[in-house]
Amino acid sequence: MKVKFFAFLLLLVSLFVPLRSAAAGGPQFDGQVIFGESYTLVSGETLVGDLLVFGGTAEIQEGATVQGDVVLYGGDLIIDGEVTGDVSATGARVTLGPTAHIGGDLITVGATLERADTARVDGQVYNTATSWSDTTVEPTPVPEIVPPKPEKPDFNFHVVGSIANAIFQALGLTGLAMLLMLFLARQTERVAQAAVAQPLIAGGIGLLTSLVAPVALFILSITIILLPVALLAMLILLVAGLFGWIALGYETGRRLTQALHWNWHPSLFAGLGTLILSLASAALMGISGLNCIGWILPVLAALVGFGAVVMTRFGTQAVGMEAEKPAEGIPSPDGGPNPA
Repeated sequence: MKVKFFAFLLLLVSLFVPLRSAAAGGPQFDGQVIFGESYTLVSGETLVGDLLVFGGTAEIQEGATVQGDVVLYGGDLIIDGEVTGDVSATGARVTLGPTAHIGGDLITVGATLERADTARVDGQVYNTATSWSDTTVEPTPVPEIVPPKPEKPDFNFHVVGSIANAIFQALGLTGLAMLLMLFLARQTERVAQAAVAQPLIAGGIGLLTSLVAPVALFILSITIILLPVALLAMLILLVAGLFGWIALGYETGRRLTQALHWNWHPSLFAGLGTLILSLASAALMGISGLNCIGWILPVLAALVGFGAVVMTRFGTQAVGMEAEKPAEGIPSPDGGPNPA
């Protein structure tokens, strides 16, 4: 249905909207969209298309028909008529009257559902509601479970384990950075240059994508058919985050080796820079007394790297430069090394 395509389109917008023109067109949504208002489909009327409600109130009276899906995010939904497709509600209140008829599935997430005993749902009912009111089902009280009091952990063992975990993670990222530079040196250089040339823009894009992407992934995940797409999108976002962090490590190692006048292969100073950046971030986040603020610098750096990956589309295009310049230490097209 078109609402499912709309959810998938929202995820794509979260990744590419900072790079595309505002006038770029897309598939036209066929249906009714309500933002914070009241909508009533009176008896005898038929809505051809989907009904999408954000923070509003929608009522489908007896004898009215929606030929499509109904999706509600916050607000109230009263159905006494017929919906031929699926009904999804998140953080809302749903009331199914005695003459309500849903031809597809009924999905509620964090919503309150009131259903009459004569209301019909032809598909499956996926209910994770905060409360359920039904004339035929009585809620079963859940006994209170008191978890056992955890034992006080060994502080020294915890500190040693945290340090070892941080070192192993840093070494793993170091190896990944060295391997990446053997195959994607040019793409890594473009991401690093974008992060250094436009750190504020890259950080803003990284923050915006981090805020919008989870919403789009949630919309996709509540639809079983598009669940594999949501999992693939999560993997792409994870790879983008790692790629951005390695690009920042590459830039850190490049500047350090230049300052010390070391003539190393790009994969070596990319690994060195990633190791230093990862260990420094772990130290900032784990130093006693800085637990509340130590995460700020690592998170900002991660957002800048993530945004630079999005800006350059995984390093496939240059951003913020008149023309690409060969990276220092990266072999030039004629086969010889570029001057340091």
